[in-house]
Amino acid sequence: MAESKTSPENTDPIAGSVTEPARDVSNTEKQPADEHVEDVPSSDDGSSQNLHKKGALGFIQQQHIIPTTGAVMPTGKWEYIFFCIYYFSNNGAPIGGNGGALRQALTSQQFPDKIVHWGGQHLNLNSFLLDITGILFAAQLVTLLTVGPYADYGNWRPWIMIIAQSILYICQFAMCGINKPGQWQAAQALYVVGSLAANIATAFYTATFPSLVHNLPKVLKSEQEVRDGVKSPEEHAELDSYERSKLYNLCNITGSALVVVFYAIAVGISAGVGFDTPQKLIRSYNVLMGYFGALTVICTVPFFLVQKHRPGQQLPEGTSFWSVGFKQIWSAMKSAKELRQCLLYLLAFFMLQETFGTYFNITGILQNEVINYSPLKLNAMSLVADLSGGSGTVFVLLLQKKFRFSVKAGVFYGACMTLVPSLWGGIGLFTDKIGFKNVWEFWLAQTAAWGSYQITMISEVVPAPKSFLFFALFNCVGKTSGFIGPFISSAIIERAHGKTNAAYWFLFAMGSVGCLALWFVDTDKAKRDNARYLEREAAEYYSERQKKEARDEKVEHVTTA
Repeated sequence: MAESKTSPENTDPIAGSVTEPARDVSNTEKQPADEHVEDVPSSDDGSSQNLHKKGALGFIQQQHIIPTTGAVMPTGKWEYIFFCIYYFSNNGAPIGGNGGALRQALTSQQFPDKIVHWGGQHLNLNSFLLDITGILFAAQLVTLLTVGPYADYGNWRPWIMIIAQSILYICQFAMCGINKPGQWQAAQALYVVGSLAANIATAFYTATFPSLVHNLPKVLKSEQEVRDGVKSPEEHAELDSYERSKLYNLCNITGSALVVVFYAIAVGISAGVGFDTPQKLIRSYNVLMGYFGALTVICTVPFFLVQKHRPGQQLPEGTSFWSVGFKQIWSAMKSAKELRQCLLYLLAFFMLQETFGTYFNITGILQNEVINYSPLKLNAMSLVADLSGGSGTVFVLLLQKKFRFSVKAGVFYGACMTLVPSLWGGIGLFTDKIGFKNVWEFWLAQTAAWGSYQITMISEVVPAPKSFLFFALFNCVGKTSGFIGPFISSAIIERAHGKTNAAYWFLFAMGSVGCLALWFVDTDKAKRDNARYLEREAAEYYSERQKKEARDEKVEHVTTA
């Protein structure tokens, strides 16, 4: 009968399933993913309007395909506000700024000739610091790829952030007591452990924000309106995308505003303690580590107190918790070819983070040398950088609110802007006049917009129920800029006889390739690919009873919420 066929009229666009279990014989060879996602006629070569509608449907459906645990928990006002305030811990460089400068200053004082005796080798100081950074992110790679696959199951994942942040607190306050050049190895160890904890907390923080947006009351209401047929899937997908951009931009703005205030106070602390002797310099950084440690606690603990432990994926029947992580990785690896848009952005993300991350590592080293490790100038420059970044993000957010440009458009602009400072630094290889050779260049050289949309773009191309797995993957790939980038840059600097500016040309080339890859990413195709991938996984690992019960329960919870 005609009524038994899958069609837009008898398909729930949210659940992505037909209301009647029976199927027409003529459709028996049709794959579930095609039946559920391809609700709009035409192929991938169809009109852009049809492709956009398919992408919107895929975006909605992918959030409801995998069975989840527990009830829908609407995002509260204070949860939203404290999530934004928490961003100071990411944006304020709680250990990477002053902690990094402290360990560099102690090592420089221990080895005044700038030749470090470490690991049976004699290394240039800058090369040694980049090697330590590489070790740090190699450890992060192993940790995130171990924990990430399990974080999507159950509701225990907030504890990852809590534990990582607690380790960061300890390392920050411990660095207050590191004040002698002979303790340079302890300073390096605390820096590595603290930075590892900070990066893990940041990775899972960014993976949390899409669920906060999906559970906003206005977004839940919009989803119900799509179910009731009074709103199109495209309108709902646009609202969700804009709200994700808005939240992460608000995090950037809030973090920048807090940094401006807190770093202004830090500048006063630096001036008050003094830094005109090596002993006072170290003392100043000790005091600042205690100051920023206290601020990190104040800005992050409130979110932990109000954060809701939202439901994650159910365990497939007959699967233990300890084996499910490997199954999830295997499922993603098998579907790698189908997630082409996600992988294409992963490539672009890697290249651009390579440019962005290693640029800050190299420029930070040059900056500390040019300003002679002055904590006053370091914190003042951080203040100006965040004031510029925050005001720029406000401007971009207002533009998006007015013109509603896509997340991809925003991230592409930011990607192109990452090339400018690398090109500027590269010029310094051929001249001593410019190229981060003067203090004024560090005041003026700031990057723009990449940080505003690169995380939101991840949520556009990864499967929604797998956010922690894929955000961990993206974080690992992005942070290899602290692994591959510094090692390659270190080798380039050594071959260039200590000329640090030579590494900027490597960064410029990598960034250019990243911009080219980003240009070809299609977010609508990504959303449809994700829905197909999730339907295949659900069919492979979950029983029909699990899927039906979870779907019915979730529909009831969404309606109630």
